[in-house]
Amino acid sequence: MREYFAQILIMEVEEFMPIWNKKVLDIGGARGEFCKIISEERKCNTINLDPCPGKYIWPKTKIGFADSIPFDDNEFDLVICRGTLEHIQTEKQQRCVNEMYRANKMGGICYIMIPPWYNPHAGHQLKPFHIFPFKLAKYLRELIFRNKIDANSFEQAGLYPITFKRMLNMISASNFKVIATRDTHFKLHFLTKIPVIREVMIPAVAFILTKE
Repeated sequence: MREYFAQILIMEVEEFMPIWNKKVLDIGGARGEFCKIISEERKCNTINLDPCPGKYIWPKTKIGFADSIPFDDNEFDLVICRGTLEHIQTEKQQRCVNEMYRANKMGGICYIMIPPWYNPHAGHQLKPFHIFPFKLAKYLRELIFRNKIDANSFEQAGLYPITFKRMLNMISASNFKVIATRDTHFKLHFLTKIPVIREVMIPAVAFILTKE
């Protein structure tokens, strides 16, 4: 599955910039699968950044945080942050996007993917009940799916809501320019242009940005 979505990412980015031999940073890349695939497919110099990568499979893995990226300004042709921001505290999310802007080269691409909060897919272990107050969401998930939820709050579950609208606001505040939005699951890209509908109908939206 990760290989499939890595291929999707490569295809979507290369609509706007070839990534052969480019320098790439994957923020929140966990074990580094995306770095491995992109490096093999496009011969890129890829670096995986994660606060707790665990048993990583990519040798160029650095322990670090998205709100304080430990690299120089204008260092990376492509910055990836896929399925990570919704696990970072709300008050730090803008700082994270600002740091991506700082680390991205002028004319480079930043690829940020989030699950809009009101889509049933966005709640991870609490889906599709995450839009309710936490206690009710936990009760319904455990009752219907028989899953044991150890957390006692959204924060303990590592979930911090991001809507499509809020993501656009953070992008604007960072000075990135949006060049495309993509429905990464169903390829119904036109839905990303429709307010309200895009908050509910898109399981995961990619914001493809550039630094001018």
